[in-house]
Amino acid sequence: MKLRDWPLRKRLLFSNFIMIFIPVLFTAVVSMAIFLALQFGNINRANIISFIWPESGQNMSIQFELSRLRVRADQYHGDMGRLLQAADHLEDQGLNVSIWRDKEDLYDTAGIDKVYLRQQVMAGHRQGHADFNWTGEGLRFYYISPHTDIHLAVAGAVPSYPENEYIDLSSKDILKIAFYVLTILTILLTILVGLKLSRWMAGQIVDPVERLRNMADAISQGDLDHPVPILSHDEIGDTCQAFEKMRLQLRAARDTRKKYDQNRKELLAGISHDLSTPLTKIEGYASGILDGIANTPEKERHYLDMIVDTSHHMASLVRTLFLFSKLDLGQVPFHWERVDVCAYIKDYISEQAGHFREQGLDITFQSPLDQAFIAMDRQQFQRVLENIIGNSLKYKDQAVGHLTLTLTDSREGSYLLSFADDGCGVDDSELPKLFESFYRTDKARTNVAKGSGLGLAVVQQIVQAMKGQIWAQATVPKGLTICITLPKGESINETHLDY
Repeated sequence: MKLRDWPLRKRLLFSNFIMIFIPVLFTAVVSMAIFLALQFGNINRANIISFIWPESGQNMSIQFELSRLRVRADQYHGDMGRLLQAADHLEDQGLNVSIWRDKEDLYDTAGIDKVYLRQQVMAGHRQGHADFNWTGEGLRFYYISPHTDIHLAVAGAVPSYPENEYIDLSSKDILKIAFYVLTILTILLTILVGLKLSRWMAGQIVDPVERLRNMADAISQGDLDHPVPILSHDEIGDTCQAFEKMRLQLRAARDTRKKYDQNRKELLAGISHDLSTPLTKIEGYASGILDGIANTPEKERHYLDMIVDTSHHMASLVRTLFLFSKLDLGQVPFHWERVDVCAYIKDYISEQAGHFREQGLDITFQSPLDQAFIAMDRQQFQRVLENIIGNSLKYKDQAVGHLTLTLTDSREGSYLLSFADDGCGVDDSELPKLFESFYRTDKARTNVAKGSGLGLAVVQQIVQAMKGQIWAQATVPKGLTICITLPKGESINETHLDY
């Protein structure tokens, strides 16, 4: 998994960790290098310890003797022996000692200038009882006992180290400068690492967001044909996927709108054509009556009957058109019931079979099912049956046509209802167009009496409202079969009833 595919939260935490880790690591490495250089260089370990803690190292014995001298000065009761013993130990290590109280000189190292020694030690005396200075130039010690008022002054070079092994002031300055440089370098490294990581995070976040904004602008301007690329697999990638989903939905809505616009144009053209023919007939018969062409009672009666029949046809067309429009807009209320469609079709066929047989259509129903419950609106489903049966009746090509209704279990959570007739049939290329509004197989649209071209379009709208599917296929050896699948409805709530 690439770093750019990490979630933004993890990348931010990682960058913050790097901003802290790298300077700390750099400081640790440089510090280790300095101490290793000091360890293996000319300055030995004892010198380092003396620099950090002057009271330690090889001069510990001097420190011990100075402490003992202070204690014995505080405990002085006139016995100089114990003071002189401590002074002798210090003198053995090359130091000069001067002891006095008030104006009484108690002890001075032989051969020294006591006045110079006391002035040298007291020169740097600060307020308090004791001063202790230990540098490369030597030792300076001054103490005033608060108990006995005895003054102690100790000075001299420290003979424990060869002169070239001392850490002089310049060496200490070098170490201080090294630490100052290390601090400055650490700060600079922190700033540089922070800037680099900031630019990197900006490139990881700001650049994809900018590209995404440009894509959003393109979509807002109507560019719905170019897919939104998935820039990564993080939160920005999820946003890109959401934009792509929105683009597809907008494009689908645009295509649907274009389709509706085209259907509306075709609908208007169909209405104009299908209404113009009966209107022309009514106008012609009415003019014939007014002009005296119908000069006999029989002819006049015939003209009036034709006007009435044509008016009924126009009224039926207008009702069908009105229903189709309301169905298309989802404005037809459906009253859903849990109905046994098998029993429903049997009852309908038994009631209407004689009527259709008189018109030359023999209808039969067959099903291996005893019961088949679906959620339906009885009135609208009856319209489905009437329109499909009426279509078979209109396009039969023999004196008595045959229509077979078959209801089976599709074993996919739905029932399959088929209407197979033996009429004139339809070319395979025209099968998908049968459910388009105002479509007729007679391309010249001359035989308006056979139908408006809205019957199967209305059936499709009702079937889709029932959450079903409808299609057409050829009947073997000839004819047309309309197939409908309807979801099983063990209860009305299993069907979407928001139509």
